[in-house]
Amino acid sequence: MSAPERYDVIVVGGGPAGSTTAAFLAKAGRRVLLFEREAFPRFHVGESLLPSTLPIFDRLGVHATLAERGFQVKHGAAFHDQESGLEHTFYFLKDKPWPSYAYQVPRAEFDTILLEHATKLGVDVRQPATVESVAFDAEGVSATVESHGQRAAARGRFLVDASGRAGLLSVRVGRRERVPNLGKVALFAHFGGAWRAPAPDEGNIRIYVFEDGWFWWIPLAGARTSVGCVMHARTVREWGGPLDALYAEMIRRCRRVAEGLRGAERLTPVHTEANFAYRNAPVVGDRFLAVGDAVAFVDPIFSGGVHIAMQSAELAAHAIDRALGDGRFEAQRFAAYERRVWRGLRPFFKFIHKYYEPAFLELFLKPRGAFGMIDAVLSVLSGGAFLGMRWRTRASLALLFALARANVWVRRRAGRPVESRLEW
Repeated sequence: MSAPERYDVIVVGGGPAGSTTAAFLAKAGRRVLLFEREAFPRFHVGESLLPSTLPIFDRLGVHATLAERGFQVKHGAAFHDQESGLEHTFYFLKDKPWPSYAYQVPRAEFDTILLEHATKLGVDVRQPATVESVAFDAEGVSATVESHGQRAAARGRFLVDASGRAGLLSVRVGRRERVPNLGKVALFAHFGGAWRAPAPDEGNIRIYVFEDGWFWWIPLAGARTSVGCVMHARTVREWGGPLDALYAEMIRRCRRVAEGLRGAERLTPVHTEANFAYRNAPVVGDRFLAVGDAVAFVDPIFSGGVHIAMQSAELAAHAIDRALGDGRFEAQRFAAYERRVWRGLRPFFKFIHKYYEPAFLELFLKPRGAFGMIDAVLSVLSGGAFLGMRWRTRASLALLFALARANVWVRRRAGRPVESRLEW
């Protein structure tokens, strides 16, 4: 094994969370080493971005490159409930600290752009390279890495866990807490020639709720569409047959999706992702912290994944840069970072839980403009909670949730379903 190389920060993982953390630290003049276990580009789920992510692109200096690629622009999100027939399109608001649009991106291309940008800023990127072990001491962290059949050692003053759902540190020194009833499975693929809405709605993400779960419908550039079905893990276990056949059956049961795919061609294999909600611990420690999916993963119904990854990464980079400046790396030094991450995550978790309740979904799909409720909902679902919420936004959300509780009583009196659909 070769002698350890020395860096300010070692980043484990080259997805949006890892590449963004590394890039911001490199911009601050820090020496950063990043290990990514896969060779990019690689297929990945999570193609729909939020408007509040775009200012991060600007601060990172990568927005112009992304814009040049011609990614599909989206101006909002449409939701449809097959059971009730209710449907509503939410358009991103103007006059916010973020634009009123976002992008739909093939993750293989998008993630590669971010990682290449980090390299241009001076990050030492190694891929494919798997971190086999890490060890912390009073002076820093040592990592043992395998790449192309060879082992090497690296040495840094600090470590960032951006290993995503693999959860490098939660597996080795911590724990993973599954979020009850949000343990879903997704089956998804890309199609060519699927239905498109007329302009300006052609790029909007669409969510189709039906009896067995829900579908995402993400239009990508070049007449390509990402179509995924999220269902309870129990459904997959009880199926017993090929997953391709289960995916086809779910498409058949969701009428809007079946109609939209009539005449379309599937371009990719059917992919699978599982365990769609968890919290990891610890998030911070002496000489380490976690970012993105290595902190938590939320049900993707509101497209928060990439934003959570990149926003937590930017916050982490600022906290680490300050720590490198004063030489203090104890866990308490990063408590403020952890609080800000959870402040941004909690509203997503709450909205996702509420979304599965028929009484809330009914109000969500028949939104009221009174008391700023639509503005509050869109501010949260655009990722604004990371920036803090004004008291008016919090009050509007409290009113919305109160109305949803009252609607439970109304529906129960009318003999209509009130049980959460979380048991899908």
